[in-house]
Amino acid sequence: MNLEERLAVTFLQEHPPEAALVLERMPADHRAAVVRDARTAAAPALGEMLPSAVADCVARLDAVDAAPALDNLALDRAVAVLRRLPGDAALRTIEALPADKQEQLRRVLGYPEGTAGALMDPMVPELPVDVSVAEARVRLRRAGQGLLHYVYVVDRSRILVGVLEISDLLRAGGRTPVRRVMRDPDHTLPAWMPAAAVRTHPGWDSAPMMPVTDEAGRLLGALRYETLRRLEREGDAGRSGQLATATVGALGELFHLGLAGFIEGVAAAAAPRGGQTSSRLAEYEEGGR
Repeated sequence: MNLEERLAVTFLQEHPPEAALVLERMPADHRAAVVRDARTAAAPALGEMLPSAVADCVARLDAVDAAPALDNLALDRAVAVLRRLPGDAALRTIEALPADKQEQLRRVLGYPEGTAGALMDPMVPELPVDVSVAEARVRLRRAGQGLLHYVYVVDRSRILVGVLEISDLLRAGGRTPVRRVMRDPDHTLPAWMPAAAVRTHPGWDSAPMMPVTDEAGRLLGALRYETLRRLEREGDAGRSGQLATATVGALGELFHLGLAGFIEGVAAAAAPRGGQTSSRLAEYEEGGR
């Protein structure tokens, strides 16, 4: 990787909001070249961009080239992008992703945009109701999932029957049946509930996340309150402000396609002074020797 490419990757990873502004201002073909070349390094900046702009970029790439960046996006961001892809582009892109990510996306994409099912995390910890606490601990360790506030308990038909707090699971005796430690779910979110109704649900007064169920009461996933708050903040605030000249000034006057083309966009957005930029770049090159 040459100097221009290293600079671009560093900027994409360490300054995602500013990088997103640059990418959105670039011609679509150049933006697609950046994602193709940067691969997973593009994900932080793509996560800050408007989903429509990311979708326009992904649609110009082969699915294999788009997959690394999409695989590293938060699930709700990836879903928002895939919903905006034309024709069967979404299907081709999903098929290029790892199997576990494919399963998550297909579950969520089965529900209309703006519903609890479309916003949920489908990969939440769950346990069968007919195991002991000791076995529950083993299963959770083996699953390798990051533990959240709760573990959801289901019967063999995946009907939600209980909620288990992690602290209770750790305190209980190993031989104790899980059904004796769990409690009944206080609130659930129907998968088809509109987001407007989800935001005002009384369950948020007592829980930071709630389970999402289908019409039969089967557990589909869970929705975090923070997900709703983040979407509200993004909708209200948008993105304004200026790129930090001190950050991007040392990147200018590099004109190539792909990652180096991204540097060109950074230079144009920050409008650095040519002489100052050239001297800083020289210092960077000298320091790297």
